[in-house]
Amino acid sequence: MAFKVLVKSTLLLLALASVVSAKRTPGAIRYNNGTHDFKDTVIMISIDGFRYDYMERGLTPHLADMVKRGGVQAAYMTPSFPSVTFSNQYSLVTGLHPESHGIVNNQFYDPELGEFSHRDKAVHKNPKWWGGEPLWVTAHKQGLKSASVMWVGSEANVQGKNPDYLMPFKVVHPHEKVDQLMAWLDLPVEERPSLLLGYFSEVDDVSHRTGASGDKFNEALGITDKTMAYLQDQLTLRNLTDIVNVVYVSDHGMQSVPRERYIMFDEAYPNMDDFRVVGSDPVVTLYPHDYSKVPEIYEQLKEASQGQPWKAYLKEDLPQEFHYQNSDRIAPIICAPESGYTFCTTKKYPNSKIWSERGDVSGTHGYNNTDPMMRAIFIAHGPKFRSTTSALGAPTEYQDKNINTPRELHRPIKLVDVYNIVANALDLTPAPNNGTKFKTSKTDYIHDYIRGSIRGHFRKIHSLLF
Repeated sequence: MAFKVLVKSTLLLLALASVVSAKRTPGAIRYNNGTHDFKDTVIMISIDGFRYDYMERGLTPHLADMVKRGGVQAAYMTPSFPSVTFSNQYSLVTGLHPESHGIVNNQFYDPELGEFSHRDKAVHKNPKWWGGEPLWVTAHKQGLKSASVMWVGSEANVQGKNPDYLMPFKVVHPHEKVDQLMAWLDLPVEERPSLLLGYFSEVDDVSHRTGASGDKFNEALGITDKTMAYLQDQLTLRNLTDIVNVVYVSDHGMQSVPRERYIMFDEAYPNMDDFRVVGSDPVVTLYPHDYSKVPEIYEQLKEASQGQPWKAYLKEDLPQEFHYQNSDRIAPIICAPESGYTFCTTKKYPNSKIWSERGDVSGTHGYNNTDPMMRAIFIAHGPKFRSTTSALGAPTEYQDKNINTPRELHRPIKLVDVYNIVANALDLTPAPNNGTKFKTSKTDYIHDYIRGSIRGHFRKIHSLLF
């Protein structure tokens, strides 16, 4: 018995010495779950349209439990303008504002490439649309593998590189997405991706039709939370809850819009032949056929908006905090409604299938990104996201009228910060970006490393000795 104790102690001291002397190198073996070695690993899950205050409804117990068990939660996350899916999903993985990475809306116009539409699968695969350096490219440049389940931009071969493993966009059960992520996580260590991305749209899909309330919407929240619980259960089965970092984010919030607040744009401005309208829900973006007429069209729209719940802007007059001026793809004239209103046209409504599926109250997003109804979530747990050592800093008692449950929250962050946060968790050197630079201290790193790695060494020692 004394010999066994001596062996255990010696092995533990050797393990501790290797931890303290270890360098922060991307792709180094840092953990062991008792049977397999693991590198730093991050699974980032995006829940489309999950507004920051949905956590208060008591319908997402799993996500709430992640925070209670030592994870971190930002009070909220501010998306980029416009607060739409394609722009912000791509900002999450590049750390760039839409004006910088080029995906300036779900639908827009490029003077050379033509029209971009999020519903056109061909543009998903054309790298000419996609700028910046997404996380899977950053990972590849520094020797890490990556995987994507339906993440925006992942099919586009950006900078000549797709994720190493890819599930393209298609309609599947959400558990099938989790199963695919786990299948990649089960690969041998040198084939296994260190960065795994997963996109889930159920909450957004339903809330567009019903608004952010009601039985069907609540059901969608419950389904999503159960899917995240299924993900956690699969990690638990693999003894990976203290090894794999899981980051839950959303791309924007959602605003409920009653039918009587639809603004028929072609009634406000009948001369629709003057320009190309690309996108109209809720913000209208106008590309005049003759750009010399921009001042004239703008003045007419400005007059038409007087006393109405919307406003016309020239691109150069948009608020600086929108970071939405420096791209040829941004329309020269933008008409934005007040929160709770949306634009449509008599041609589209009520004949369009998309609009006809909506009830008396529907949901939309794309408003001013500082609107509280557009706020997104950031929740994370794992060895790099302990409440005391996270790159987000120490939690504080944050007060918000929409947050009723007393708990410690980390300060609000911006969506463009996520790229740096994930890069930091993987020890990657990030590409230039618009986000805040986060960096944990060496002491915090060793604390996290020991917490995850030594447990693995104990499991190895125990299996050898007992």
